[in-house]
Amino acid sequence: MSAPVTAVPPAPAGFDLAAERARTPGCATGHHFNAAGAALLASDTVEAVIAQLRAESLHGGYEAAKLAADGLAAVYTRTAGLLGVDADEIALVESATAGWQRIVSALRLRPGDRVLAARSSYVSSALHLLAAERDTGVRVEVLPNGPDGATDLEALERALRTGPAALVTAAHVPTSSGLVEPAAGIGALTSAHGVPFLLDATQSLGQLPVDMTALGCDLLIGTGRKFLRGPRGTGLLAVRRPLLERLAPQAPDVRGARWTAERSWELAPDARRFELWEAAHALRLGLGSALADLHALGPTTVFGRLSALAARLRERLGAVPGVRLTDPPAAGGAIVTFVVEGLDASEVQRRLALRRVYLIAVPADHGRWDMEPRGLAKVVRASVHVYTDDGDLDALVEAVAEIAADAHGTDRAASAARAGATAATGVTAATSRPPAHLPRARAARTPAAGRRDAVVVGLGVHGGAALRQLAERGLDVLGIERFPMGHDRGSSHGATRMIRRAYPHSDWDGLVDTAYRAWAELEQAAGTRLVDVTGGLYAAPGERSDPLRGPGCRAVDREAAARIFPGLRLPEGFTAVHDPAAGIIDARATLRTQLALAERAGATIADRTLVTGWRPDGDGVVVRTADGEVRARRLVLCAGPWTPYLVPSLTAHLTVTRIVNAYFAADPAGPLGPGGLGSFSVDLPEGLLYGFPAADGRGLKAGLDSGPAWDPEAPRPAATDAELALLARAVKRVLPGAGPVTESLTCLYTMTPDRRFLVGEVPGVPQALLASACSGHGFKFGPAIGAALADLVCELPRPDLDFLSPARLVPGGAR
Repeated sequence: MSAPVTAVPPAPAGFDLAAERARTPGCATGHHFNAAGAALLASDTVEAVIAQLRAESLHGGYEAAKLAADGLAAVYTRTAGLLGVDADEIALVESATAGWQRIVSALRLRPGDRVLAARSSYVSSALHLLAAERDTGVRVEVLPNGPDGATDLEALERALRTGPAALVTAAHVPTSSGLVEPAAGIGALTSAHGVPFLLDATQSLGQLPVDMTALGCDLLIGTGRKFLRGPRGTGLLAVRRPLLERLAPQAPDVRGARWTAERSWELAPDARRFELWEAAHALRLGLGSALADLHALGPTTVFGRLSALAARLRERLGAVPGVRLTDPPAAGGAIVTFVVEGLDASEVQRRLALRRVYLIAVPADHGRWDMEPRGLAKVVRASVHVYTDDGDLDALVEAVAEIAADAHGTDRAASAARAGATAATGVTAATSRPPAHLPRARAARTPAAGRRDAVVVGLGVHGGAALRQLAERGLDVLGIERFPMGHDRGSSHGATRMIRRAYPHSDWDGLVDTAYRAWAELEQAAGTRLVDVTGGLYAAPGERSDPLRGPGCRAVDREAAARIFPGLRLPEGFTAVHDPAAGIIDARATLRTQLALAERAGATIADRTLVTGWRPDGDGVVVRTADGEVRARRLVLCAGPWTPYLVPSLTAHLTVTRIVNAYFAADPAGPLGPGGLGSFSVDLPEGLLYGFPAADGRGLKAGLDSGPAWDPEAPRPAATDAELALLARAVKRVLPGAGPVTESLTCLYTMTPDRRFLVGEVPGVPQALLASACSGHGFKFGPAIGAALADLVCELPRPDLDFLSPARLVPGGAR
């Protein structure tokens, strides 16, 4: 059986999941399961770092450090409170490894000294010990594990009784699994034998209770970037008294020592003797902010939440066919590891990233003492945090189910459906191959008498995406555009477009999810960023009969909307939907990128070429242009406003509308900039007002989703004073900080009565496919629709697109 789709266990009393996600911007960029590597930062933490850097730029580094003295001191206090020690037993370092190396070096290990190391030890720690063994004669003894996969306490006690030991060390939680070592048991034994116990708490701080007194550890290292949710480049070292007085750094620094005479010095009386003078104060203040957040939530609350989440994830992944959990019986806490049988863990990681599910693959050489005896070459590691919700868990489990089904040749659609996933993503050419009668590679092409495999007419966002997909699948494809590339006559021009998950009906959810994955794949292929996640608010009168909703979205009232986007003021009686994953697409770069990738893959592009008509021709088509005829097996029409001219049977069902957009003067650092606004829409009497913050140096961009019917062949004058006045009134109503219009542009929407797209076969002509009538909201689906068209050309079924079939508009056609 596949894993059931069920909700995350209830959050502890007093825990506000929505608030945690709202203050974690990264929740909007995907499904993040890498808290054990580098957790998502809270917005307060980011602001603490930026504020200190800003202070350094204004006042100078030394002066800014003096101004921040109280905040820096608080970092020690908060760390000490978390660990149950005194603030003077804390040192702040650059990383856990830096702390490890300084403290182990301070132990002054000598030839013959025994170091008892748990198999959970991290690679950097193990390498340091092995180097000491090789270079100084230290004896490193790796402790065995018990049946539960944790350090065998009886074996440890026997080792301690065998003879003197200089150090015992273990990782509280290793990098390679969800194991939780019996740290308190280890500490009790080392205390009884008078041996220092160094606990690597890198993976446990912030997810498990870590009280050094209760655990009996004398030395502890940790990092800020993992479950503590601090910035990278921060770490900590704790040394309890009386051991502190006996340890001295091998290389004293002016921060931790005072030069008292020509050949003498005094160490600082506290743990700061292990610190360096040069430090990133901004990062430390960010760590302090993260620690304050943890204290506010309560470490016990966090521990309970994360343990319940990971237990549920472990259960669900364990039920997916083809997936094997690799955590030992002693696992707990927030980490879950697994493998997909037959697939390298790094390949699983890559395929998950295409779906915007982010985690990491851990190779054996990062934890060889642990993984090698268990026969593991590499594992996939997922780790949850307080911002993880049931949508994240669903996304991970469903994606793993799809990947496992693909790997084992099982029915992918059925497996995906069982796991709650979209049946057909159509995102990558790697999962969609042409049928036997179409060429599978360029070397295999045998076009008959100049007959191409496919012709794409119209190279806006959908045509460009289809052209790229077809070319990358090895087809001989021609793209035709009637105007010069980059023209402003159709529907794809302009600088920006919106992307969002909020739609009024669940029919859209699968395609929305596919679109987000397709954008990620396009960005990866192009090596450039095309989508900027800003979050979005979509508002309407409270009595609206078809309110927006969608995965990860939540309804908010007028007051909550004002807190999310201070630059937006909704009228009385309005409510909104907050979509944290919404954002802004770089439209120009997208068009360039798709066509460049298409040409790189071998597509031919003919712009300034007018298509005057087309007709079926046996099992193919003939396309007439001003320069002659082109024959092809398949025709893909992405002609936007010109669709009625090329498919007359649909003319009565399509309306082409003139739309006006304008830029309004606005300070990008003010409430109408990215700090106070994201993408938005408000359903006003004048029409649907939509827009973006002043983020590109041109001001606030806004438009009204209404306008007069327009013939695309007619001249299209610039926006009139009346059109701009109407738009300006709507803007002033909800964006009071907007200034005057600075520039404007027009475009054409091609609308269907139900405002749903047309994607599929031209009614009655299976050789021709259509993508059009995208009703003002189609750009966000561009790469996904291009992949869908390529699937259909290659005769791969796409039942997920049936709700967009052109046949629904034709009497007697399928719906």
